[in-house]
Amino acid sequence: MKCEHIEELLSPYLENELSQEQKQTVAAHLKACSSCRELLSLLQEVSASLTAFPEVEISGELQNRLQAVPDKKKRFRLNLDFLIRPSLQPILAAATVLLTVVSFYAFNPNRGDINKAVERQFHTGYQKIEKLYVRAESFTNSLSGQKEILIDTIKTKNPLKREKE
Repeated sequence: MKCEHIEELLSPYLENELSQEQKQTVAAHLKACSSCRELLSLLQEVSASLTAFPEVEISGELQNRLQAVPDKKKRFRLNLDFLIRPSLQPILAAATVLLTVVSFYAFNPNRGDINKAVERQFHTGYQKIEKLYVRAESFTNSLSGQKEILIDTIKTKNPLKREKE
């Protein structure tokens, strides 16, 4: 196991907070790794020195003063910091452009003319698509007579099939 993982488990190991399996894993690693053993001994020294410190009694006056400190009420504050994230900037730019175009359209006094021009372009595009569809249909109809010939040709002479050398 990696030393980084064991180092995270050393403090709970000292405080006897690990499961039996984890204890055995840490103990096995400590037998093999001198740097982790050294770190464990340092942690034991620190723990022993911390337990040697006497507990300090807090005076009654200090306790009263601390309890008298009023809790600060959190005021509601609208936080818009998330809007300046770089990942949102392209989305916000696109939204700005879209809102600008919509506002130009919505507040344009010649909105009726714009509607007519858009409708004319839509119908022109639709007619072109319709003509292409008719051409494609006539092309497939002209190929239907050739279908059996193409299938026979492919079966007899498959260009994808490799000939034996």
